[in-house]
Amino acid sequence: MKPDSQVGLIETLIQQNRDGVLVVDSHGHIVTHNTALVELLEQPAGTRFETTLRMGPINLQRLLVRAAIAAGEQDAVGRPTPRSLDFRAELDSIHPVLPVRITSVLLNASDGDGRLRLITIRSEPPLAATTPDAADFMTVSPLESADDRCRMRLDLARRAVASGIRVLLVGETGTGKTLLARALHRSGTRAAAACAEIHCASMPETVLESELFGHTRGAFPGASAERIGRLESADGGTLLLDEVGGMSARLQEALHRVLGDGRFERMGENRVRQVDLQVISTSGRDLGHGLASGRFSQGLYHRLAGLVIALAPLRERPGDLDATLERWSRHIDVELTGAARDLLHRHDWPGNFRELRNLLGVLGLHAEPGARVDGDAVREAFEDCGVAWHPPDAPPPAPFTEAERREREALQQALATYNGNRSQAARSLGMDRTTLWRKLHRLRLIPGRASG
Repeated sequence: MKPDSQVGLIETLIQQNRDGVLVVDSHGHIVTHNTALVELLEQPAGTRFETTLRMGPINLQRLLVRAAIAAGEQDAVGRPTPRSLDFRAELDSIHPVLPVRITSVLLNASDGDGRLRLITIRSEPPLAATTPDAADFMTVSPLESADDRCRMRLDLARRAVASGIRVLLVGETGTGKTLLARALHRSGTRAAAACAEIHCASMPETVLESELFGHTRGAFPGASAERIGRLESADGGTLLLDEVGGMSARLQEALHRVLGDGRFERMGENRVRQVDLQVISTSGRDLGHGLASGRFSQGLYHRLAGLVIALAPLRERPGDLDATLERWSRHIDVELTGAARDLLHRHDWPGNFRELRNLLGVLGLHAEPGARVDGDAVREAFEDCGVAWHPPDAPPPAPFTEAERREREALQQALATYNGNRSQAARSLGMDRTTLWRKLHRLRLIPGRASG
């Protein structure tokens, strides 16, 4: 396709995007942009941004260069590289200040002089409008990490998607596999096209087949109208197969054939259709065990696993834990004591980042702005979340002394008398609720503390 034809096709495609999108050439000059960008930057209707990346109230050149330097590049647009950028910024020339997410990717298209770059600017909710348990105090972007080893793996995944390699993300629950998959799509060369998601473990086989391949009217009982499946809706873009290990053997084989040549049929018809897809898959368990037992198709595995990225659990990412705690404490204006941080670092985090988000959300409910959050507050937050605090490989608790056994019986009796109401039980024992709570922990009447 000639360069002018490529640009014309790209311009047609980006006009359908509700986010602000522009295309720049290898010299950093604007080639085209959509009307959504004009609306996002609150410019008069019909405005055309030309030549430079200084557009109304935003100096995009400066933002991109800063992000490129942070990513290890010298120039974001004047010297194109396969590296994609994905970062958050605030447009402070717009009132009120507009938080945005900016992604910048190279396209497999040229203007005759060099490759074109696609830049997307998506508005995001302001931090002040979020609740303490929102994800803003979590990782800034799923593609970023404060731990070197994890950052290398994320960068490898980003480069693989930019090269068209299929990626399989594996990791424990709560490690952010789906969030990362979405971010990889936004950072790739297909960012302007659709990302169609499907959760393979949450549907019966027939429903999953219909959702994936689509169906014709009358294909099965209840199919009263024609339906386009996720394969077709992702054509030209990305298909995200969440928990792909939950797919039946029959559908594994069908998907294996589709990923071989891009050809498939809707349920109930004989017409062969063709799709062009990037595929990103996730799995909460190692699919290697499924291969060994025959529960997962060897053929499909090798279609999906061009690159396998194992997401490290939170307990192996102390840098990300520290970074998250720092953002959270600034977000709600509190100070975490050393004892509180020590408890959080010693917890084994079976629920990973999802568990951390829940815990910090609950902890924030009890913390006043400017307060110091200590170890007791952290333990109580674990209790409120219904999670036992327990460090990995903790030794078994020491046996109780005779005096401790008598004290335990007294506390149990008081709680039973007042149907578990701790305030009333504490008053009956001549102590305040905090003292009672500490005794309950010390004597292991509340899950979450092994000893002391």
